[in-house]
Amino acid sequence: MAGFPTFADVIVVCVVTTLVTMLAMAALRPVAFAIDLVDRPNERKRHRGEVPLIGGLAILLGMLVAFGFVPDYGQPTLVFVSGCALLCTLGMLDDRFDLSPWARLPVQAAVALVAMYGSGLLVTSLGAPFGGEVIRLEGVAAFLITVVLLVGAINAFNMLDGMDGLAGAMAVVAFAFLGFAAYRDGFAGSVFIAAVGAGSVAGFLVFNIPAVYNRRIRAFMGDAGSTLLGFVLASLCVSVTQVEGSTLSPAAALWFVAMPIYELLWTTIRRLSRGISPFRPDREHFHHLLQDAGFTVGGAFVLYLIVAVTVAAAGALLHDVLRVSDGLQFALFALVGVAVVTLMYRVAVLKAFMPARLLRSETDSL
Repeated sequence: MAGFPTFADVIVVCVVTTLVTMLAMAALRPVAFAIDLVDRPNERKRHRGEVPLIGGLAILLGMLVAFGFVPDYGQPTLVFVSGCALLCTLGMLDDRFDLSPWARLPVQAAVALVAMYGSGLLVTSLGAPFGGEVIRLEGVAAFLITVVLLVGAINAFNMLDGMDGLAGAMAVVAFAFLGFAAYRDGFAGSVFIAAVGAGSVAGFLVFNIPAVYNRRIRAFMGDAGSTLLGFVLASLCVSVTQVEGSTLSPAAALWFVAMPIYELLWTTIRRLSRGISPFRPDREHFHHLLQDAGFTVGGAFVLYLIVAVTVAAAGALLHDVLRVSDGLQFALFALVGVAVVTLMYRVAVLKAFMPARLLRSETDSL
């Protein structure tokens, strides 16, 4: 693969990553049971039986192997890869020993800082989300915004990971739209990172998507996977929107990762308004609301995916086709967020339009 990658190059990288991740998932399964790296049901987690938490490590291994198949211009820096490995390790420790959020946050912030200095990840422009002039950042402000963005994304995907297939599917949607934007603008490195990310998650989803065929081999990504994906996607957003020659504005990129953002913001607002810690778990995440409204896990997954793809496609339409200003895009993004939150609390009205197999009968359990 020389020069700028062809579509075939991207597909090859994606397929290789998928296969490697699948092999890693199969190999790590017995290891998880041996070291007790499993998820057990409780009052919030209503799955059945012990499920191995190996997805994060398998995704990381798939990425690391796949990076060896891409040209020099497609390989991420050693600092970036080290940050991914550190976050995955921290996540596995959290999966095994249930670490405090206050123990995790300093490490996440440190990874963000190292990524800024070692990989050049820095938010220097917010576009013009409020209309008027473009908001430029420099010095301390640029550093703080970048750290908040990276750490926020890490925890957004962590909050999202509470139902089979959900976090993985949201990641694939984001990788696909961001990868297309990078391909259009000629950013080969970002194209390959998006392809590797999508491929690794696809390999994991074979073992995690809500389906009948994989019930005996089901596995979760755990905090190791959700925090890793949040970091990679946030880094990709920065890479695609902040480099010279980019046509993708920060306001447009928000639409591609809309559901994790809406989940994070609404969860934080909801908990703080009730006087509790934003890190305190509850059963009011979007996927919980869908299941409590009568959707099966598969039904909730399908509906959530439809909403995510629709919102991302709307963002691409507004930016690439209609050429809507940053200010209007940002305003519409906020309005759609309010609409999504409202929909999740009134989602029962959609049951009449859904196939019966995606709905729970009164005798079914969550």
